[in-house]
Amino acid sequence: MKLAGVFLLCIFYLSAVSQQLPQYTQYMINKYGQNPAYGGLERSLSVFTSFRDQNDAFPGNPQTFYAGTDMPFYLWNGALGFTFYNQKTGAFSNTDLKFSYNYVTGTRAGFLSFGARVGVNFLSVNGSSILTPDGNYEGVIGARVGVNFLSVNGSSILTPDGNYEGVINHNDPVLDPAAFNGLGLSWEAGVYFMGSRVEGGLVVHDLPTHSYGVGDASYSKAFSVSLFGQYKTTILDDIKLYPSMMVRADADAAVVQTDIGCVGYYRDEIIGGLNFRGFSPGSIDALGIIVGTGIGKNYRLIYSYDIGLSGLRKYHQGSHEITLSYNLKKLIGMGLPPRIIYNPRDL
Repeated sequence: MKLAGVFLLCIFYLSAVSQQLPQYTQYMINKYGQNPAYGGLERSLSVFTSFRDQNDAFPGNPQTFYAGTDMPFYLWNGALGFTFYNQKTGAFSNTDLKFSYNYVTGTRAGFLSFGARVGVNFLSVNGSSILTPDGNYEGVIGARVGVNFLSVNGSSILTPDGNYEGVINHNDPVLDPAAFNGLGLSWEAGVYFMGSRVEGGLVVHDLPTHSYGVGDASYSKAFSVSLFGQYKTTILDDIKLYPSMMVRADADAAVVQTDIGCVGYYRDEIIGGLNFRGFSPGSIDALGIIVGTGIGKNYRLIYSYDIGLSGLRKYHQGSHEITLSYNLKKLIGMGLPPRIIYNPRDL
C-alpha cells in the first residue's frame, strides 16, 4: 500500500505541472496519431483505434484509449482528420479532442507536408481518491483497500444518519475532496517528409506553454517536442522491414526519452517487431514485442506487450497495447467533378 500511495502521488505531481503525452509502443504504425502532418499521405481513408494498459497491476496505472481518422482533401491541397483520446491515471482523467488540416506539396525527393491539430483538453480530478502525506483519512483508508476500490464511490454517498465531518480531509488549501474539472485549448504543429525509402517528421506540442484553471488549481501544459524517423527496405519481395526511431523531449530537455524499433511485414498480412525504450541507465524502461495480422483486405489487428526493464518491473506485470485499424485501400479522387468540354457541333 505504501508503494501504491507513493506511485499515485508521483502521478499527481507530474500531471499537475506539465503535459503528459500518451506513450505508445506502436508509434511507428499509427503515424497520424503522432503527427498531424502525416494526414492523407496514404492517399486513402484511414481509421485507428487503440487501447493501452500501462504498468498493469499498479493501482491507478495509466490507461489510454485512442480513436482517430484522416483522409485526403484535395480541394485544399491536403488532408483533414480528427483524433480523440482519453487517458486515466490515478485520480486524473484527461480527455483530448482535436481536428487537423495539413498541406501537402510534392518535391523531387518525395512529399512534404505541413500540418496542425487544434482542439480542447478536458481534465477531471476525483479529489476523493487523492492521498496527501498530511491528510486525515480515518475510517476511509481501510475501505479503500477493498475490492474494486468501492470506497471511492462510497465516500460520496450520504445517508440520513451518517456523520461525514472530516471523513476526507487532505489538509491542503488547494485540493478539494470532491471532483473538480477544467477545460482549455490544446494544439500541436508538425512537418512530415515521405520519400521512397526514408520518411520522418517533427512535432511541437502546446507551444507556447499555457495553462487553464482546474477547480482552485491551475493545470500547466508545457510544450514538448517529438522527432520520428523511419527507413524502408525490402527482402525477397515478400518481406518489408521498417526500422524506426522516436525521440521525445520536454520544454527544457530535462526529460528525454527515445524509442528504437523495427517492424516487419510479410506480404502485408503478418506483422512482427521489437521496440526498445530508453537510452541511458536512468531512462531504460521496456522492451516491446509487437505481433499482428491482417483481417481481410481492409483491417489489421496488432498487439504489443512491454517487458519492463526499469526498477518498477518488480511491481507490475508489463504493459499491453492493442490496435485495430481500417484502411479503405482505395485511392480517393481529386474531389472535383470532371471538366465539361462543350462541342460546338452538338449545339
